[in-house]
Amino acid sequence: MKQYDYIIAGGGCAGLSLAYYLALSSLRTKRVLIIDAEDKGQNDRTWCFWGDQPTAFDDIVTREWPVLAFADERGEKPGNLGTLRYKMIRSADFYRKVKTAIARHPGFEILQARISEMGESGSGAYVMADGRRFEAGWVFNSLLRNGGPPSAGGPHHFLLQHFTGWWIRCEEPVFDPEKGMLMDFRTLQYRSTRFLYVLPFSRHEALVEHTVFSPGKLHPKSYERALEAYISETLGAREYTITDVEHGAIPMTDKPFPASASAHIINIGIAGGAVKPSTGYAFSNIQRQARQIAAQLSMTGSPVLPPPPASRFRFYDSLLLNILQDYGEEGKFIFGSLFRRNGMRRILRFLDENTSIWEEARIFATLPLVPFLRALVLAKLWPALRKLSPGRWRPSSRKAPDVAYGIREGVKN
Repeated sequence: MKQYDYIIAGGGCAGLSLAYYLALSSLRTKRVLIIDAEDKGQNDRTWCFWGDQPTAFDDIVTREWPVLAFADERGEKPGNLGTLRYKMIRSADFYRKVKTAIARHPGFEILQARISEMGESGSGAYVMADGRRFEAGWVFNSLLRNGGPPSAGGPHHFLLQHFTGWWIRCEEPVFDPEKGMLMDFRTLQYRSTRFLYVLPFSRHEALVEHTVFSPGKLHPKSYERALEAYISETLGAREYTITDVEHGAIPMTDKPFPASASAHIINIGIAGGAVKPSTGYAFSNIQRQARQIAAQLSMTGSPVLPPPPASRFRFYDSLLLNILQDYGEEGKFIFGSLFRRNGMRRILRFLDENTSIWEEARIFATLPLVPFLRALVLAKLWPALRKLSPGRWRPSSRKAPDVAYGIREGVKN
């Protein structure tokens, strides 16, 4: 058994971000163990975020965009971001930067092993990995335990934001490298919310992703055929080469993620609720979380997570998830109203949860009323009525399409 000051369970974005900030702090002489089942080094994902302030990772930003656009059958609506920039980081560059930083400190170790158990111990907490026991004063866990993210149950909702992305090079100049496409709904919806996401790097190169909000993943052919149709029919690219492929699935749920698993095991990243439920964005929240933990450890010796956002934002997320889960095809109409009747900067501030109640009221006034009223009744009022009078009230909401629907659709198309 080996003793450490800190163990970081999981070497993805959250775990390595925390290790990076620890390495920059007065805690750089501590003994830190990072455990992950994979040898992180390949480009296995990309992270995007926006802001107008310098960050610790600006030197590895692959590309940034001053304009974001929305599109549907009514056309395209671009929005200038002013001083904001929408930025992308490739994971291979992130892994390289963090590993280079922590390699300067002999107390930091990376172990490739599969974690099977963790719990409290006399010295703090322990982790079992490949049959070996490691102990530390604190364990920071970014792994989704017990088989994965929480499932829907009771008043909570659960969706996946799942996607396949192609890095393509076109023979013809079809992209505007200064403009990212945040949502393009010119694709079939199949009773779920589906859109294309395009980030150009030049007139000829871009990342094009087919993204779906639904309870389960689709058949692989569904993503591929949607990408083929969009690239050839909407973008008008007759000849192109796929240079890389990425896949992903991000949990979108209003079921709370606990801040800690026990007294000395602190959850971080997705496991610690860093993903915004209604959008799937997490990189900026992860950075705030990791910086806060490192700073508090330096000052007091105990980790303190950032305060949770105002409860009204979780209420907004819950209403939207209710709509997307049971009436997924209405997502296109809702997002269309949001983007066509509000400026892009206001929308990004709202998604960052930096708006006032008055600003939020103005945004909600631009959205269709009926879906949100229905969600309010089904998600909030109906459960309350059933508790008051059990057996009297019967649910009447439509059942959402399941995974099999997506698979059948993928095979047929």
